[in-house]
Amino acid sequence: MGVIQRLPDDLANQIAAGEVVERPASVAKELVENALDAGATRVRIDVEGGGVGLVRVSDDGSGMSEEDAALAVERHATSKIAKLSDLACIASYGFRGEALPSIASVSRFTLRTRRRADEAGVEVEAGVEVTILGGGPPRMAPCGVAAGTTIEVKDLFFNVPARRKFLRSLATESAHLTEVAEAAALSSAELTVVLSREGRVVREWLRAKDREERVRSSFGDEALSRCVGERGPLRVEAFLSRPERARAAASALTLFVNGRPVRDRALARAVAQAYGSVLEAGRYPLGVVYLDIDPALVDVNVHPQKAEVRFADGRAVGEALFRVLADELARAFGMPVATRSWNRPPAKPVGASEFPPVHFGAVAEPVAASGLPWSFSTGEAGKEEPETAAAPPRLLVDARPEERPAFSRLAFIAQLRQTFLLCEGQDGVYVLDQHAAAERVTFHRLRTAYEKRGIATQALLFPVSVEVTAQDAAFVEEEQRALSELGLDVRAIGPTTVAVHAMPRLLSRAKPENVVRDLIAEVTRSGGRAFSNAVDLVLATMACHGSVRAGDRLSAEEAGALLVALDQVDFAGHCPHGRPIVTRIGWDELERKVGRR
Repeated sequence: MGVIQRLPDDLANQIAAGEVVERPASVAKELVENALDAGATRVRIDVEGGGVGLVRVSDDGSGMSEEDAALAVERHATSKIAKLSDLACIASYGFRGEALPSIASVSRFTLRTRRRADEAGVEVEAGVEVTILGGGPPRMAPCGVAAGTTIEVKDLFFNVPARRKFLRSLATESAHLTEVAEAAALSSAELTVVLSREGRVVREWLRAKDREERVRSSFGDEALSRCVGERGPLRVEAFLSRPERARAAASALTLFVNGRPVRDRALARAVAQAYGSVLEAGRYPLGVVYLDIDPALVDVNVHPQKAEVRFADGRAVGEALFRVLADELARAFGMPVATRSWNRPPAKPVGASEFPPVHFGAVAEPVAASGLPWSFSTGEAGKEEPETAAAPPRLLVDARPEERPAFSRLAFIAQLRQTFLLCEGQDGVYVLDQHAAAERVTFHRLRTAYEKRGIATQALLFPVSVEVTAQDAAFVEEEQRALSELGLDVRAIGPTTVAVHAMPRLLSRAKPENVVRDLIAEVTRSGGRAFSNAVDLVLATMACHGSVRAGDRLSAEEAGALLVALDQVDFAGHCPHGRPIVTRIGWDELERKVGRR
């Protein structure tokens, strides 16, 4: 007997389930996509026990015959594609034919379905019920059911308990399920979506006339501007927030490609860069972006859960998206049109003793011309704005402690552009970034107080309600104790709402809603690390909000107090996000520049 053997079907299905079924939300996503492919106009999602106990998806789609229902739970059986060439232009959500058998292999699975009558008054056949227990053989039986399909998935991972150990809390899993329901609602404006949790309806998206109505109803009072444009084969329709509403992560920015929700860092970065200099690098707006393009130019068969896509020319798509949004955002918000000098990525956050390398003159790479028979250009393509890098003055980033300037001995001269502090020292002229300097001081004080578990708090006169994503609300609920140690009293009061009751006294200048949103985004962006391991990132975010900012006018006394405070900081050369605080121009260098040497 040979060494290589054909795997039995139940084992093959469980292996496939390892890729397709990551958590209860994965189940809901696959079932909702099947409903959309069946032409459903109404989908109801019932959840119990965070989706582990039950995920039930009911739709009013086309339904299936008994024969089709039996085939639907077999591997690689699908109605979406029939030949190899169909893979090159997939327009449906599903196409692999492995979701149902994979889900059935790790749960107690029941499918009930009935086709619609072809004409009014015609008697239709009785419904059929297909039951599968942990990947066993399907049992078929007639049943009474409304037209459409209902699939129940109970006791998820009951036969693979090791998989259950990797699931998060009930609140977190419920939040992921809410995001699936919201994504389905945003993908199809004419679809009604109902989400029920533990027998109670928690969210409902009624049918809308168009995307704009659906997006605005989903985002509530958030002011979003509609941006529409076309470039080559790409059509863009976006609803984006003002730059001041941006967050430190792209979690509140939803991207759709041909109606399919996707994760794509390059596209998210292009959206952020379209805001130009008014949006700090590393921050992203709130909103929804729809990209519609010929399916033949998109490969959706690149991710097990179809959460990512690959474009025939990804750089051209990113460039087209950037140019469309740059023009539209400039008109919407009355700001300059962003140029091809895209924002550079932010420096990595650093701790008290980490000094990042300093790079100068980084020039954005030109976008390569598309080698495809179509083009995104509209005539001005290829025109790149020249970008030159000037030689920088010396930055005091690697000085030993004994070589660092005594900031309190510097003589404050003036504030420049309400952003920089010009000071005179014995060895030259010093220019300090006032926000970076104040941020470093605030970070040091917060960190010192946190280590002593003594961050002083100030109760708010009235709690501030903050709208967040369902996943963010779950995070607040899980980490409430850790947040209180940071001086924040934040409580989840709804599926997508938290209330701020107290703030650290050091952050009296900050807006509670901005602190909470950016704090959550920073932890989310830290790559899934435990909250305790991301404390420095969190404190840095809090310090940023609680410090003097560019544009704030400082008196001579305030500038002097800041200089004195810098001498009390462990290392005052960088802000906690890695940006240098001070630049020195020596007297000898200055004399050479003006011809005195």
